[in-house]
Amino acid sequence: MAVERVMIKVALSLALLLPLASSSAVEEVKFDFMYFVQQWPASYCATNPCRAKPPPPAGAFTIHGLWPNYLKPTPGKPGPENCNSSDHLNPSQIQDLVNPLTQQWPSLSRAMNNLEFWGHEWQKHGTCSNFNQHGYFNATLALKIKPSNDIAKILAESHIVPSNKNAYGFGEISDAVAKGTGFRANLQCIKDKANGETLLYQVYQCVDRFGKNVVRCEAKMESHCPASGKRIKLPVLPLHSAL
Repeated sequence: MAVERVMIKVALSLALLLPLASSSAVEEVKFDFMYFVQQWPASYCATNPCRAKPPPPAGAFTIHGLWPNYLKPTPGKPGPENCNSSDHLNPSQIQDLVNPLTQQWPSLSRAMNNLEFWGHEWQKHGTCSNFNQHGYFNATLALKIKPSNDIAKILAESHIVPSNKNAYGFGEISDAVAKGTGFRANLQCIKDKANGETLLYQVYQCVDRFGKNVVRCEAKMESHCPASGKRIKLPVLPLHSAL
């Protein structure tokens, strides 16, 4: 009888603890919006050790990530990161997405394969997104395939095309993206290590907290793009420093 009473007490204690553990596990992460970030492969390869074979599709921006952010960030912390250190990417959870992820979200880094890159993005940003693993990658792919988010095509419609010779003003690029997507995006530039030229590197589109719709960007960020004077290139692979 004494043993039974002990077992009953343990069971009751567990019953009281379980709801708390469950609630903590699904607690919503607070943030204001998301950045849907697309990167231009040739610009990345001008500054970083790049994969020897440029990933498909040629002539397109590729996904860098979908990142929860704050409207009023603290220094060094634009948004929540690494919200669940024990929640590592399980490849079986995204098995049906591997083909489109390989096409649209490839790793550009020589030091990181695709699965490692996806795992990094999930751990750092996805665990804070309030999505499960499949939902996070599926939502990001859904943003990428929208015609209104096809940055390369949008730029081309404004006669801004990839070239290692032609360069464009910041206003030209910003206006073209705003016209094509319906909202002004934050642009990020990078310097070519070999010649110091300014390259368009990434386009940050603001997305609602549910990862569905592009919205007006309220947040400001450091772009490293010249507002006037020096012009910006959208380079073509392969570059001298790409491989």
